[in-house]
Amino acid sequence: MADESSDESSLKYQPFASHVDPSFWHKLSQVKLDFDKLNENVHQIWGSYSNANAVGSPSLSVDCTSYNSKFEELRHQLPACGQQLNLNTVESFKACDKSSLLEKQGDLLWQDIISGAALKNPTLLTRFFLLTFGDLKKYNFYYWFAFLAPSTSNAEIVKKPELVHSSFSFEQIESFQNEYCEVKDVNQRAYFIVKFSENKAKIIPLSEIASVYGMADETDWSNTYLVYADPCSQGHHPGWPLRTLLCVLTHYCPQVVGKDIQVLSLRTLSTSPFVVSVKERSFVMTVRPLPVSESIKWIGWERNNRGKFGPRFVDVSNDMDPKKRAENAVHLNLKLMKWRLLPNMDLDVIQQTRCLLMGAGTLGCTVARILLGWGVQNITFVDNGVVSYSNPVRQSLFTFEDSVNGGQPKAEAAAKALKLISPCVNSTGIQLNIPMPGHPVGNALLKETKEAFDTLEKLVDEHDVIFLLTDSRESRWLPTLLAGAKNKLAFNAALGFDSYLVMRHGIFCDDGSTPDFAVDRIPGKHLGCYFCNDVTAPGNSMADRTLDQQCTVTRPGVSAIAGALVVELMVSVLQHPLRGDASALLHVTNGKETNDVDGCLLGSVPHSIRGFLPSWDQITPATHRFANCIACSQKVLDEYSARGFDFICDVLNSAVYLEDLTGLTSMHKETESADVWEFSDSEGEEDDEKASSPE
Repeated sequence: MADESSDESSLKYQPFASHVDPSFWHKLSQVKLDFDKLNENVHQIWGSYSNANAVGSPSLSVDCTSYNSKFEELRHQLPACGQQLNLNTVESFKACDKSSLLEKQGDLLWQDIISGAALKNPTLLTRFFLLTFGDLKKYNFYYWFAFLAPSTSNAEIVKKPELVHSSFSFEQIESFQNEYCEVKDVNQRAYFIVKFSENKAKIIPLSEIASVYGMADETDWSNTYLVYADPCSQGHHPGWPLRTLLCVLTHYCPQVVGKDIQVLSLRTLSTSPFVVSVKERSFVMTVRPLPVSESIKWIGWERNNRGKFGPRFVDVSNDMDPKKRAENAVHLNLKLMKWRLLPNMDLDVIQQTRCLLMGAGTLGCTVARILLGWGVQNITFVDNGVVSYSNPVRQSLFTFEDSVNGGQPKAEAAAKALKLISPCVNSTGIQLNIPMPGHPVGNALLKETKEAFDTLEKLVDEHDVIFLLTDSRESRWLPTLLAGAKNKLAFNAALGFDSYLVMRHGIFCDDGSTPDFAVDRIPGKHLGCYFCNDVTAPGNSMADRTLDQQCTVTRPGVSAIAGALVVELMVSVLQHPLRGDASALLHVTNGKETNDVDGCLLGSVPHSIRGFLPSWDQITPATHRFANCIACSQKVLDEYSARGFDFICDVLNSAVYLEDLTGLTSMHKETESADVWEFSDSEGEEDDEKASSPE
């Protein structure tokens, strides 16, 4: 509605109406999450309006480009200069002093006027302020626009408005249109002066207003027009921008007070991208400026949908892609963690990490779910099993439907389930038999084994982190070898009945350095792998075993504990400045590791974590890389590098090949007491044997 006035001779202005494109709320959410965080910052933003509106109220729009450093010029759109303040709580939004905010914005506008900045860049005259609060979990927003203008009408009508074709000749209109189309600077298109000399129009920038209207003895401005781009589409009420323009005029040219000034409300129609028509709707009127108060008051808060002065509310959740909303929700949880608790945490490195899960059983499902919680976007499962009826209650990605009709392939079902949970995740399932020592391959299986090896080798190449979560010791050997050979981060999780083992492998490099066994910390490159405590090669652990020995029999909570710890260990490594070369504390004092975090913002980065539910104990021992390890020793890595699949075949087909290659066979022969080795196999590795069939 036009502003109210009891005096019919006073000008009645048509205020702006706000229009917020949904993309603005999406951008505001991003700015809040990535930049403002817990700060309540004032942002410079752009709005746009047009004097080429065919119908409707004069609107000022904001969208996702409003936060750009420069105004994104669109066809027939004019810039408006604004500020936006987003508050942290709805209570602060409701309680803030709106009058004080408006006065501060008015003071900024007045400073731009009296300093001359608004004359050089008239865009500064079309000023607005936006107060917001956003509930980013629900995508609900409260907002209130203020379109700044002086509170007084500051002019009275002398001659009622009439369309330009009634005031100008055809030649004058054509000349003016041509001149207007030559104004290339969008900042100069909303406010200016035009002078007619016979049928020729001359556009004069607003910066020369004092020279045009400033002569004390000049009273004949019959051929001079003060022009503004009028966002109104119809009627004879001038648009809101004229209110501020007249204030500029009386400030710089006080002698015009009480004199007749002609105003041209420029309303265009676009006939082509470069040609506009002004004659159909533009109008001319004569006004008489009134004195300006020494202390200008400012108005401009927009009325809401009920016609009252108050904020508006919008729920944009339905305008967003549900998949994008889910992705943003994950990022929101992580960024809330970062804002106050861990401001230096690098979330991108976690989310961009490509994770390969060897095993899609109890451990694989748990690990995948927690990776989702950290925002990991690329997860690949490898498994050769199918979902059985006993699986869904322990393996969180499966349902009963996955186990009927013979069961769905575990890897594929797990990948599908991840996408149901988080549609934006890139999850893939590969059904694959991992070549294993102690499981010979004859000529009939040679081709199939070679294909499996090539697939696994390619998968390791394509991923950053390898999780070893399979159900037997021997199935972990080849992934361990490949991770070591390709310098990939590898993490192990294994289960006993009431115990668990979680560990990271070292990032191996043959730099010629000799491990120092006297230091308190072991560098990452000298840390051992899952097989470094073994003195025998892995064999067929599934042969000659009863049912309880062939299945993973554990207390149900053990897998959840181990799965959570192995992911948290990965995240800690990724946040460490040295990543995989992060050192691990060697010595344990009174059963507890010292509180030395070694530069990691998430705390210490242990080599391994062993937990025991009967005593509720957890220890973090560290061990050096074993020079004769059957999986990560330099001899094994060199042999794989030189012979590739031929070497793998020798390992699969011979129970003693790895022991002969690494020197374990000769170590056994040189040992005086065989009982020591028997004790090591049966007693010293009791926990690992319990962990030999993790899922």
